[in-house]
Amino acid sequence: MIKIQKKKIYIIMYHYVRDVKISNYPNLKALETKKFIEQINFFSKNFNLLNYNDFNEILSSKKIPLKPSILLTFDDGYIDHYENVFPILHKKKASGIFYVPIKTLENKKVLDVNKIHFILEKEQNRKKILHSIENCTKKYLNKNLDQLNLNKIHLNNRWDDKDTFLIKKLLQFYLKNDLRTKIINKLFKKLIDFSEKEFSKKIYMNKKHLTEMKNNNMHFGIHGFDHFRLGLLSPKDQKKEISESILSFKKMGFDTKDLSICYPYGSYNNETLKIVKNNNFKFGVTLHVNKIGKTELGNPYELPRFDCNDFL
Repeated sequence: MIKIQKKKIYIIMYHYVRDVKISNYPNLKALETKKFIEQINFFSKNFNLLNYNDFNEILSSKKIPLKPSILLTFDDGYIDHYENVFPILHKKKASGIFYVPIKTLENKKVLDVNKIHFILEKEQNRKKILHSIENCTKKYLNKNLDQLNLNKIHLNNRWDDKDTFLIKKLLQFYLKNDLRTKIINKLFKKLIDFSEKEFSKKIYMNKKHLTEMKNNNMHFGIHGFDHFRLGLLSPKDQKKEISESILSFKKMGFDTKDLSICYPYGSYNNETLKIVKNNNFKFGVTLHVNKIGKTELGNPYELPRFDCNDFL
């Protein structure tokens, strides 16, 4: 549990929120709905619960309330956010910002990051997954995994054992994009019993869900079109990712003059920041871990967040 301080703002990041132990995917890393309710009750008693407009006013005035404040954010557009999060927030008269990758809405595709999550959920033997990956590196690169200089990504991290962390990094960015895609799709098809389109409908919100939530004081922000690492894209491709997302929001009737952005995987660079500023985004949230004081408010496009598990 982190130390709570006065005159500080804590932006909290959520992903899956579900009754995972009784679901079809009991090994998925998720926050149990019961724990989410406990957190919201705790936040209601001990913090100012900010909505999007409250936070914008603080950014503009640079005046932070004396009482500690919380801003809730939810990444990736999961159906969990409509079925489990939204009713709880609505009942509490609270709000959140939901960052939705457009690909999940427009194309009914499963994000690579989620394919990886469910591959790891279905196959608990990490060595088997690594063996499958190595078969592909042998075939396409003529190299074993131990020839790929993996020391920097074969480590225990904050949430994962070293084999799980290695699999995630190999399939998220370390291998070249075309090879990563081949491996991910091969494993996903082997382990998941649904077509990609069917599975997409099971795990993501749709446009009707977003409209209902928007009409009940929930706010939505940009999370890329394809959920690519923006910091690894060319300036041209970054502009495309962001502009296509804005256009899709506009078509859905969202106010595109009043947007924030969450950088997928926390990846961005100076070019990303230029594009975000030029598109008049109000702020951007990252994966940097810290509370927000006056110093952080001075850099609204690189705001830090805490993971929800930091408050367990």
